[in-house]
Amino acid sequence: MSSPRVVLEGSRAHRLWQGAGLLLAALVVLALPLLAGDFRIGQFSLVIAYAVAVLGLNLVTGFSGQISLGHGAFFGLGAYTTAILVTDHGWAWAATVPVAALLGLALGFVVGVPALRLHGLYLAVITLAVGVAFPVVVSQPVGLSLGTGGVAGKTVRIAWDKPAWFGLDVSDRGWMFLVMAAVAGGLFWIATGLVRSRVGRSMVALRDNGTAAAISGVWPAEVKTVAFAVSALYGSVGGSLYLLTTPIISPTTVGFTITLLFITAMVLGGAATVSGAWLGGLAMVFLPYYTAEWAARIPLLSDLTDQPGLFANVLYGVILIVFIYFVPGGVVPLLTRLRCRFLVIVPPEAAAAAGLPSSGSDTTPGAPDGGLAGPTPAIGGPVSPAGEPDPSHGPGHPAPIRS
Repeated sequence: MSSPRVVLEGSRAHRLWQGAGLLLAALVVLALPLLAGDFRIGQFSLVIAYAVAVLGLNLVTGFSGQISLGHGAFFGLGAYTTAILVTDHGWAWAATVPVAALLGLALGFVVGVPALRLHGLYLAVITLAVGVAFPVVVSQPVGLSLGTGGVAGKTVRIAWDKPAWFGLDVSDRGWMFLVMAAVAGGLFWIATGLVRSRVGRSMVALRDNGTAAAISGVWPAEVKTVAFAVSALYGSVGGSLYLLTTPIISPTTVGFTITLLFITAMVLGGAATVSGAWLGGLAMVFLPYYTAEWAARIPLLSDLTDQPGLFANVLYGVILIVFIYFVPGGVVPLLTRLRCRFLVIVPPEAAAAAGLPSSGSDTTPGAPDGGLAGPTPAIGGPVSPAGEPDPSHGPGHPAPIRS
């Protein structure tokens, strides 16, 4: 097997790879509403809403290491805010999104305050209480007075017509999908910048070794509250996006079950990765859908019962167990390891430590000036996903190879 190509991060070759990836993603997004029917477009729209919420959970749990079992409450807060403002006050959907985001930010900050003194299971209990209490509150008289609809839920009618100036021949639902994709793309871009910033590095450092991070100048109170607040903001916006795909929101929709599904999606995609949220959203939507179909087609289940579809949850659980056993780190780290057999992206600080030139587009593994050989370069330690800090590295560790 030939040695992988090593590309210096920030070089022209690296930018070309990034541009090609973004262009491919944009083409897929534009092609989907042109080629798929409204039902399939609705499924992918739901993937977008879930992916944004999963990304929020990943910021607080995957990157900062704080257990949050109340993410469904943030998701529900955004959904109910949009539903009430649209149905009862005649707001446009787009106008409700900033309000939902601000309310989620405020609630996340409040929930994050106990994180200043609590951690681990104790913090998990606090967030669990929030997640369990929220469906109860919206179904009680206090929730009814706000317009939540109680146990029956809140029905929403959102008018969504494709504008005349839009050139592509897509349906109204296709136009909705493109708008949702644009909103999600912006949120993912912001999250990528956040995890690369000082705050993001502080989150990872605090997760790996809180004492060492504090000694190094990280302020734990700031990092923890920011992580919870931003996480809740993303969860609330995900709830607002959800209402574009499902015209009703109820206490059962935002119960503890949805939080467990978010956690499962985060693990499947890859904790402490930004792009893993997309794969987690795909798993949340399509894995239950296809397991229900597969359960109905398995001869053994048909022999056991006349309703083999009832075993869909069993099949779903078996798939999760097998997946976690063989791919414990998630899909994104697995894809990263596979890609690093052919292409490795080296950060500037790691390149300098290995004696690689600071300029130029790339270098060949094993070259005299690079000192690299084989698929795992000696200068970085474990490989991490693109643009994201390696979960295994904290303060005092060498800079990871970004991939």
